[in-house]
Amino acid sequence: MSVALAVAGALGPPAVVQAAPTADARIVVEATNGQLKALKGKVFDKACNESVDYDATVIDLNGDGQPEVFTNLYGTCVGGMAGVFMQLYIKDANGQWKPQFGFPGQPEALKSKNLGFPDIAVGGPGTCFPVWRWNGKEYAPYKKCR
Repeated sequence: MSVALAVAGALGPPAVVQAAPTADARIVVEATNGQLKALKGKVFDKACNESVDYDATVIDLNGDGQPEVFTNLYGTCVGGMAGVFMQLYIKDANGQWKPQFGFPGQPEALKSKNLGFPDIAVGGPGTCFPVWRWNGKEYAPYKKCR
């Protein structure tokens, strides 16, 4: 399931930030500090020594009118058995983009929330999917797998 579908499906009607595709691309470039240049494409991964596919979704997770950005890099080299390396960028109180997660998995925004942000389950191989919760500054483990 793609991030856009997982996030939109869990939140009901998608709270996608309304912006032209070029505006969304600019947000992605800013959030990723220029690493990603568009909503979809290929990027060279130095650790894998190869180009990998990626996509990005600009969405307003907490309904404050400010965008957050989910990114996915695809392939077993970057994403292990999950096949996808996920990242979520959120602006901090100083307006600086801060990456969240940064590991293999498939995020799914849940209906439960904390401080306005949805809890996020991280899917992957297996049957247990840990849940991360917003604590006001970052997403932190909330429900761990045993």
